[in-house]
Amino acid sequence: MVKRLQQEVWALNRCSGCGVCVSACSKGVLHWGQEQHPLLEERQKALGLSHLKLKTCEPCQQFCEHSCPRLAEWTPMEPLSMASARSAGVVHSGAPNDVIQALLVAARSSELLDGVVMLDMDPWTLQPIARVVTTVDEIVSCVGTQYLWAPVLSSLNEAVFERGLTKLAVVGSPCVSEGARRLMNATHPRLGPYQKAIRVTISTFCTGVYLPTMVTELLEQGKGIAHQQIRSLSTSVSESTLTATLWDGTEHKIPLTEVEPFTRKGCASCDDYLGESADIAVGEVGARPGYATLIARTVAGEILVQEALRFGLLETVPEVDVKSLQAAKEEKDRRARAQAFDEFRVLMLDSLSDPAKRAQVRKQFVSLYGASQVPARKREECDVSCSGC
Repeated sequence: MVKRLQQEVWALNRCSGCGVCVSACSKGVLHWGQEQHPLLEERQKALGLSHLKLKTCEPCQQFCEHSCPRLAEWTPMEPLSMASARSAGVVHSGAPNDVIQALLVAARSSELLDGVVMLDMDPWTLQPIARVVTTVDEIVSCVGTQYLWAPVLSSLNEAVFERGLTKLAVVGSPCVSEGARRLMNATHPRLGPYQKAIRVTISTFCTGVYLPTMVTELLEQGKGIAHQQIRSLSTSVSESTLTATLWDGTEHKIPLTEVEPFTRKGCASCDDYLGESADIAVGEVGARPGYATLIARTVAGEILVQEALRFGLLETVPEVDVKSLQAAKEEKDRRARAQAFDEFRVLMLDSLSDPAKRAQVRKQFVSLYGASQVPARKREECDVSCSGC
């Protein structure tokens, strides 16, 4: 059943948009619509002239709850190694997408991987799409993460069941890696095919992803940049800008303050900037100029890095500004907690007129303050008539 998803994730705008619940749903009744979270398909059964509304997700084995990253407590994985890295070979580039591409090309060339689930953009519409790629040419042709949202893990069923891939890499934002990690750690035997297929996860550093409407409403209508002109998008935390690079090589830098209104709502509850649940995380903060910071957190991640070095597709230097990484991580954590406290205040006000929400207030209080229970107050000390004592 999706009851926990509806109450604890969707209703509180905590959905990460990773798409893992849609893939894992055994009855195929979750789908994407216009909302920022999946929708439960409604079905009816005709009995004569009567139409009965069916409970479409009953009975089920709750795979959506077993896989949702927002219903799990996360312990960050400690780094095994950190370095400044850039792609080598024909082009030397420290752009995170180019570093990730070098890792994937080396792993696919050596058959460590047989496929990748990753983001791409439709070159005609600039709409982000999740793709399953299986060849080096396809990996190179993907533009990678552009910080525009698409449910990456919704493509898992194509990769695992339609194509029969068994050595997958999953590339995306930290929440995508969290969704994949939940499947990799799953204990339910029916989730075994995903667990066996996903070998490694790669995450970009992330302050948040933007809705695709940002392209039309901000870039086209607000800045006069036609989507056909845009080659790639990138964000810079150090400069606090979004850069739109055009096909003619020119760049348009836009302050992140103008872009933030298009951030997915679920990003406000995320405090993972450094991809701390991914085997490998890549981003610009903390790296030597012209390089990207590359963090390997597992043995699988280190194997991919070593393979890229062996193929001569990657160059690394042991130079990373750890203080900058920590500062960026803490900044996102502060933003997430500030948003959580704002939502808590609204929920408290709502609970004064809606007793049904008081249980949510208690749960949020415990989550924010780490207390085992909400402290009781004597009725004579309270000046609010809420009948909650």
